[in-house]
Amino acid sequence: MNTKELSVLPAGVEAKAGAQSTIAAGAGPSGIPRIPEELSILPVRGIVVFPGTIIPLNIQRPASLTLLDDTLPRTKVIGLLTQRDEMKEDPAPRDLYTVGTAVLVLKLLRQAEDNVLVIAQGLRRFSLRKIVAISPFLRAEVDLPESILPPASKEWEATFRNLRDSAVRLFELTPDAPEQVRLMILNIESPEQLADFLAPNLNVDVAQKQALLEELDIEKRVRAVQKHISAQLEIAEIQQKLQKDVASQFSDAQRRAYLRSQIKAIQRELGEAEGGGEEQAQQLRTRLEEAKPPDEVMKQAERELKRLDFIPPASPEFSVIVSYIEIISDLPWNKLSEDNLDLDQAQKILDRDHYDLE
Repeated sequence: MNTKELSVLPAGVEAKAGAQSTIAAGAGPSGIPRIPEELSILPVRGIVVFPGTIIPLNIQRPASLTLLDDTLPRTKVIGLLTQRDEMKEDPAPRDLYTVGTAVLVLKLLRQAEDNVLVIAQGLRRFSLRKIVAISPFLRAEVDLPESILPPASKEWEATFRNLRDSAVRLFELTPDAPEQVRLMILNIESPEQLADFLAPNLNVDVAQKQALLEELDIEKRVRAVQKHISAQLEIAEIQQKLQKDVASQFSDAQRRAYLRSQIKAIQRELGEAEGGGEEQAQQLRTRLEEAKPPDEVMKQAERELKRLDFIPPASPEFSVIVSYIEIISDLPWNKLSEDNLDLDQAQKILDRDHYDLE
């Protein structure tokens, strides 16, 4: 088979075949349907579906289309199992994880003879007990394991609140994050529901999401989700800081340029502006760089050069600074002469050039 079995559509957009993302939702409708002990199994790839998650699925594989036609007239509940290798076009049972999610088919739209859009909602976890059939589609007997909730304690309450606060902070730092998502997080009172709500949106690979789905200990699941959320939050905060630093530096440069332009405009109005000041400052800077004075001298000279931008060329102070820079530039900072320590030769030179030296 050369067609994809399913793809998941981006949150908040019109359903179209081929797009891939996940739409997370909170608790499902009241009155959860009975989940049969035997489920029709729909393989999925590239995603892990969690209880409480609403997903649009674009079904194209012949076996999957047959599954829908055969199963939905009898029950709206089917099982989703994620492929271990998403490149497999016709996965066998060994190519699937053994823990998945039973989903309720909410809506079915037949877009073409070989293309059906299904809206489904995750109900609860299941594990494979026994394969019943593999043709024309996979059917299996399943178990419905119960999650393990830790005893109530202040520490457990703090752990839950920490996850919720971290998730809210992460969504606040996420560009274009819908406000309703933040409100939904704040309104979730169940640690298990919160973990299952956040898990599909984590920036981790399929294997890590599958591990979260298979974890029945709610405390361990919550702490694992917290670990991933904290890592993403740290990255998001660093990105925000970098963006602010860049914006601040850009704004500071703009402010300096604006102030310089205003100073020059004022100088022109006062008749103090004369041409050649900037060119002369650049020439002095070039001479200074060629002289290569020590770092401390160079720093002081640079400070004086910057002052030239704010001083009219006709000002006496302008001439003083220019003379100061010229003297520094003319000093032989890196030129050394060879020492001559011949005292006899020195005496001959002194006797020759001076009279009556004792």
